[in-house]
Order: sequence, then structure tokens, then C-alpha cells
Amino acid sequence: MKELYCITCPTGCRLTVESRDGEIEVQGNGCKRGADFAEAEIVNPMRSLTTTVRTTFPGVPVVSVRTDGEIPKGKIREAMNALSKVVIRHEVDCGDTVLEDIVGSGVRVIITSDVLQRDTEKVAQRKIQRQSQSPPHTPHIIPVDDEEEDRDKSDEDDDKGDGDGDGGGNRGPVIKPSGIGRARLRVPY
Repeated sequence: MKELYCITCPTGCRLTVESRDGEIEVQGNGCKRGADFAEAEIVNPMRSLTTTVRTTFPGVPVVSVRTDGEIPKGKIREAMNALSKVVIRHEVDCGDTVLEDIVGSGVRVIITSDVLQRDTEKVAQRKIQRQSQSPPHTPHIIPVDDEEEDRDKSDEDDDKGDGDGDGGGNRGPVIKPSGIGRARLRVPY
């Protein structure tokens, strides 16, 4: 008897699998896909492989790759040995093939990064697009009470920052902006 968790959907059913006289019995599955998963996992477990391969580019010593399908779990070590011998010597695009038929599985290994992309203008455009989509860094807004304000005044006298005189500043720098009431911005380190 073997216990598995089904990974075909977010439910994650706990499966109990027994093999009797060449027949596989699955219990605990909420759907047919769970039974199919458990049977495949017992008979011939398959895995996707994600790793890196070396390059000859000094600024990018490795580039990420993955299989575009699943390979037998028992051949993962053999696949890793094959990929350890691969060195990328030229610019490549995301999705380009690194190895055509890894360990005789019929599965390709493909590039998953654009750091070595041939068209540098496209890379620059993507970087600008990503930066415009990401929110700007905003400091934390922390409400201030009267006691903290008194401590902050004593902090200004303490040349190391935390006000207790031991020289250890354990809070980030405080910005005292005008116009936002009784709140201060605390900038994380």
C-alpha cells in the first residue's frame, strides 16, 4: 500500500494505492483524474525537469532551461548528466531548443529565459514594460503616538539612532514629511 497526494487539481486528494495481482486499486480520489494520476505514478512516474545550463557569456554564466514535456522519473539523473555537458555558446531566444531528444524520451529541452536573446531591442522593450507595470517602491506608513514622538526627538540627539544611548540603531531611518498629519514614513533598510 502506498499513500500519495493527487496533484492534478488544487483539491489535493489523499490517495491510497494498492497493487494486487497486477491490478491497481485507488481509494480517496475525488475524480477520475485522481485515479489516472495514481495509476501512472505507480506504473511509470513522470516528471518535468527544470534546471540551468552553462554559457560562455561572462555576465550570464548559466541560463534556465526546462523540458517541454515529462520524462520518466528514473531518467532524471541521466538527463541531468546530459545537461551538465551542454554549454550555450551563442545568443538564443526563449523557447529555443537546447537538446532535441533528451535521454531517448522524445522530449525537448528548451530555454526559459530571455537573458541571451538575439534581438536586444526586444529585451530592452520588455524590461521597460516590466518596470512600468511594477508598482514603485513605497515606504511603510506608521502611525505615531505622542510617546514615540518624544522618543524620536531624543533619537535626534543620539548620534547612532535608537535613543537608548547604547549606539545601536535598530530602526530604519525616519522621514518626517509635512502635510500627512501625524504619520511618519519609515523606510526599510
